[in-house]
Amino acid sequence: MNVDEKVRFVTYRYAHHSSHSGYDILANYGGKIVHGKAVSKKIVRHRVMWKLANGMIAYDWEALGTELKTARELFKTQNLIYHILYGENTYHYLAHLNNRNNNRLVVSYHLPPQRFKEVMPFDWHIRKLSAVVVVGRNQIEMFADLLGPDKVFYVPHGVDIDYFTPPASFAERDPNLVLYVGNHLRDFATLRGVIELVAFQRPEVKFVVVTARDNFERVGVHPNVDLRTRIPESELYDLFRTASLMLMPLQDATANNSVLEGLACGLPAVVTDVGSIRDYVTPDCGVLIPPNESLAMAQTVLSLLADRQRLEAMSVQAREQAIQFAWPKIIEQLIPVYESIL
Repeated sequence: MNVDEKVRFVTYRYAHHSSHSGYDILANYGGKIVHGKAVSKKIVRHRVMWKLANGMIAYDWEALGTELKTARELFKTQNLIYHILYGENTYHYLAHLNNRNNNRLVVSYHLPPQRFKEVMPFDWHIRKLSAVVVVGRNQIEMFADLLGPDKVFYVPHGVDIDYFTPPASFAERDPNLVLYVGNHLRDFATLRGVIELVAFQRPEVKFVVVTARDNFERVGVHPNVDLRTRIPESELYDLFRTASLMLMPLQDATANNSVLEGLACGLPAVVTDVGSIRDYVTPDCGVLIPPNESLAMAQTVLSLLADRQRLEAMSVQAREQAIQFAWPKIIEQLIPVYESIL
């Protein structure tokens, strides 16, 4: 199947994603892009937008504009697949147009089940889809109950392995630098506990915490912590390549951009064993810790920082693990999904 000819990717760009990050990077590897401009707030006032969203928290003016543009395309084309890359916000009223002119709608969803149910108060639109793509195996059961197991496909999230690359030598990594990145579904209480425990045992360790400014108080002020926010992509890239370890305490997960980008840069991870994180992190390239276990996570960080040989071996495996999630390979895995609904 020729993806360029048969597939249209309906995209949405999150402000916190860098130019090489995010699921919509998928659209750069095949197919044509459909993306609408945000509808003017002078035309659709806030109160009208609330009514249109109907409780769908992430549905906004840009999502509405993208749906309107996609609707126009559905009326003009036929026998195509429209893959909506972020179903949590840009798929709502398009449900009424699936199969219009023999066009098919496929939607990717990203949130773990519990969080999804919190932000999505209805499911009628999901039941009208030709297929759903999930990025974590923990999502399969929920969507299979809505759509049937034959219409739900697990295809992992990808990463740009050509941009995110390891340093030339492991020796370039700072033996005392631990990196944390992100906001969504992060466990800041555990993070704070790990920092306190590790810093007490190994005072030379430095934690760089990249997160939204609103989270700074949740991390707290600590002499071993460097808090950063809204940093350039180049700075984050350098951190991935100079840190010795990524620390990622999580509340829940499907795919995780930060983990994938770190792995692609050869950065081993100590991560909470929740959700679908095992779809992406293996014991060869990371250590999985039960939820809410600050002490176990801290002990693991200390053990790894003290064993450079093991860290270097894990770094090699981290890069190998990330290669299987290269975007061209993700496109290859999507082709059977598309072929099944044409």
